[in-house]
Amino acid sequence: MTIISVDKNTFAHELSAWRVPMNYSALFMAKNTDKTGRVALHPFFFNDTEHMTNARHWLAINAAIWCTAYREAEGKERQTEALASLRALFYTAGALGQGEIKALIQEWWRQTYPLHKVPAPNHSAVTNTPTFH
Repeated sequence: MTIISVDKNTFAHELSAWRVPMNYSALFMAKNTDKTGRVALHPFFFNDTEHMTNARHWLAINAAIWCTAYREAEGKERQTEALASLRALFYTAGALGQGEIKALIQEWWRQTYPLHKVPAPNHSAVTNTPTFH
């Protein structure tokens, strides 16, 4: 097993595309591992600040890292892992009333459909399971 990591420059572009403020990006980078041009997720990352509590920004950071992970995935298993993470964020954003993030993930999903062929977040990327009727 390997620690999940992404290219720092690609991740920085995603953070910008998701409109994450610099102070949130900097805190995220400081609390994870930045080594040899890659950002690796820390196993116990959490926001322990009292002032940086904007749910929209934290969801956007997580969407950015999983979009980057999907972009870098070289195999079906890693792509599926990234899609599953984005799916969890999609539903979490909805539950937290973060419609902007939910809509952005839905648009990302639509734009990348030709690559992953999963029509929507409520569909499974696993092909050998029975479907729900």
